[in-house]
Amino acid sequence: MDVLMRSGIQDTEDASLSDRLALWIAEQQQQQYPARHARPRIGMLTPSGYARDGGWPVYVGDAPTAYAILEAGGFPCLIPTLPLIEGFDPFHLLSDEHAFALLFGLIWPVIRELDGLILTGGGDLYSCLYGQAPHAQTATPDVWRDVWERYIALLAWLLCIPTLGICRGMQLMNVVLGGTLYQDLQAQWPKERPPLLRHRARGRVSSSNWSMHPIRLHCPESRLALAVRGNRELDRHSIDAVLSMHHQAVETLAPDLVVSASSPDGVVEAFEETASSRWWVGVQFHPEWVTHLTWSLGLFTALVEASRSYTTIPREALEPLLDEIQGWLRQQDSVLMHQPGSLTSVGGKQNGRQTSTLPISNGRYR
Repeated sequence: MDVLMRSGIQDTEDASLSDRLALWIAEQQQQQYPARHARPRIGMLTPSGYARDGGWPVYVGDAPTAYAILEAGGFPCLIPTLPLIEGFDPFHLLSDEHAFALLFGLIWPVIRELDGLILTGGGDLYSCLYGQAPHAQTATPDVWRDVWERYIALLAWLLCIPTLGICRGMQLMNVVLGGTLYQDLQAQWPKERPPLLRHRARGRVSSSNWSMHPIRLHCPESRLALAVRGNRELDRHSIDAVLSMHHQAVETLAPDLVVSASSPDGVVEAFEETASSRWWVGVQFHPEWVTHLTWSLGLFTALVEASRSYTTIPREALEPLLDEIQGWLRQQDSVLMHQPGSLTSVGGKQNGRQTSTLPISNGRYR
């Protein structure tokens, strides 16, 4: 089955792979294919950690997010971010063809079965993923997790898989599309902008000392606003209090993303894709902890409903495009490799930061 022919685009120079796939997927969603799963399968990547007082290595999923997916009608599918080769620097995947092929062979069968994706919160992203040297206040990254999530987020965007990013997940979504981050919001927030609110608690974080602040919704018809709107609300202009726990945030917004919510100080609290073919929403706050609130559960319900529509797409029809999909990923790797700061050593933190001019105006993700 030829995806290019079915999309109605026969001259491959007329449109990019991402545009052709978006058109084809939109056409498939209008067909009367049966859903593959009663509950849409929502992917969640799980980082490594320790249980039993630090002595038992585990791969841990975010329990509140898993429960929220289940309550909203989906089924959480946990994906461990396993080291591919013991002792191998995962950032070398960008240039090592054999290692990349091995990782792609693991990732593709997994993402092909997903109907939706949630990118959860966690530690700091590797700053080299957006062309900056590490700031002094940036924590040592989990580079295997960064690499797994980067490739899966790119594939989710390419394949129009409905995706929700929470906190770190939102930051990752911005970065993979060409945006940048404040590595430490407090230290790098421009002095000419309004004073910052408290965006994370002081000391050890617990359920009793979350930071909370209001957010303003920018457009009443945005995916975010529609998702958090109550049944009897004509529209919603704000959320009185969201749970906040972050020291990094969006600095430069990636192309094709639009801000859909901000806090009173101007920090980007939510964005979404402008293309109608992609349900791609990122939120800086944490709705998974307050699903007893209608607006919060509504966000997960909207993701599951978008994923329910995605379950009807015949994924096997994508197999003839595997070489082209892999080539597209390698193109993104090549762009990243040529950014200033992209090869900085993980352990080599530097004071201050090195900012690069990202090549995002040359049709990088078209």
